[in-house]
Amino acid sequence: MSTRRKTLHKRRPRRGPGARPGPSGPEASRSRPDASDSRAGGRPDAGPGRHRDPGAGWGERRSARDEARPEDVAAQMLTLLAAGGAPRVAAARHALRRLPPAVVVNAAQPLVEATVAAAWTGGWQPAELEWHTRRVAGAGAASVLVAAVAADAVLRAGRDLHPLWRAQLSELGITPPERPGHVPSRWLHAAVGDGPDAGVEAVCDLVAATGRLPQLQVLLPVPGRPDITLDAVGDDAGAAPSGIEPRVLERVRALLAKAEATTFEAEAQAFTAKAHELMTRHSLEHATVARPGSGPRTRPVARRLLLDDPYADAKALLVHVVAGASRCRSVSQPGVQMSTVVGFESDVEAVEVLFTSLLVQAQTALQELARRSTAGSRERSRGFRSSFLRGFAHRIGDRLEAAGDAAVADVDRARGGALVPVLAAREAEVDEQMARLFPAVTSRAGSRPVDALGYRAGSAAAERADLPWEHLASGT
Repeated sequence: MSTRRKTLHKRRPRRGPGARPGPSGPEASRSRPDASDSRAGGRPDAGPGRHRDPGAGWGERRSARDEARPEDVAAQMLTLLAAGGAPRVAAARHALRRLPPAVVVNAAQPLVEATVAAAWTGGWQPAELEWHTRRVAGAGAASVLVAAVAADAVLRAGRDLHPLWRAQLSELGITPPERPGHVPSRWLHAAVGDGPDAGVEAVCDLVAATGRLPQLQVLLPVPGRPDITLDAVGDDAGAAPSGIEPRVLERVRALLAKAEATTFEAEAQAFTAKAHELMTRHSLEHATVARPGSGPRTRPVARRLLLDDPYADAKALLVHVVAGASRCRSVSQPGVQMSTVVGFESDVEAVEVLFTSLLVQAQTALQELARRSTAGSRERSRGFRSSFLRGFAHRIGDRLEAAGDAAVADVDRARGGALVPVLAAREAEVDEQMARLFPAVTSRAGSRPVDALGYRAGSAAAERADLPWEHLASGT
């Protein structure tokens, strides 16, 4: 007898000598339809006064359900949806679809408002919350989320908004009023429309996507909540702006935009090299000007970078090597597909710009490989492309380390040896801030590439990538 049949046999209950056999013949044929209807979940109100499952307590449960207010049922099902768990989510969605859309939207509005407020206290920022919702639940849920953030912004108007917080609201198309105003009582209805489904699916998707947000470090002041302590300490009062100057940053972004728009590789590299040169020289010179004892103190900051699909883990590796070469530290947070970069403001901004530019170069090289290959070929496989990005990141890390050391030495000579001690002191401060933000962080070896050919191709592409420090060191 096979193992499976033995197992099934053991699970079959044995009847004792005096056990009564089950019904057979006409009696069995009458009993089976009722049992099958009960298992299939037949509606109890299929006929007047008829119950398909006359089990004990069934009538009492049916009466209790009939007496429950739809508003209460909607609130309970939305709470289950937010709690997560595949069986509960499926059951909650099924129940919510059977309720009137207006009832579901009414019940969801206070839950969404509370979720957004809790997200801010949990360290999330407007752009991050919208990006997470769009990534997990799609554009419909993200649109509802933006409406919720706009309603929340009206309540927090007149409070001191950090410039980065205000800029993120602006990117979402939200202009907070100068003074607190009145939020329409049915703002969620206005956001989802009055169609037959009234945006119920989008609302449910939003609740499911934001119901269990993990706690993040609080990196920006939460509007209206001075009681919440920042995890990342900013500059001292009166300190000069420590980031890249707006005029320099504007020129860098304009050059990178031209580099990404052109179809000529040589022209793109020229634009990228010039942008990197401006950015790097500004960062190093700012470090010597803002050395300790030269005025109000600047401190390390922290900023999260959002890593889009696909290959978010390989992109996190690229952030890590770029941050290390830019005198910063980074921590990957794979659960939310983000990397937190810790460093001084000008260096952190340089990491953002350099990472974006190098990622564009890597993706351009990948697209060129795909263009030259046939559909279904190895170069178009997921394993090849992921390994390509890993090879690119590792080789870029080696080049950044060597070229960066040469560039620092060159600027240090120009400054009469004043740069290296300043950079050493700043590095110690960055390490201290990193330990305070992530006391339990651990280091682990990266996963091995699954495609050796893709890894080598990525390394070769990194060898051809254009870096700013080489231009600085050579004086070209």
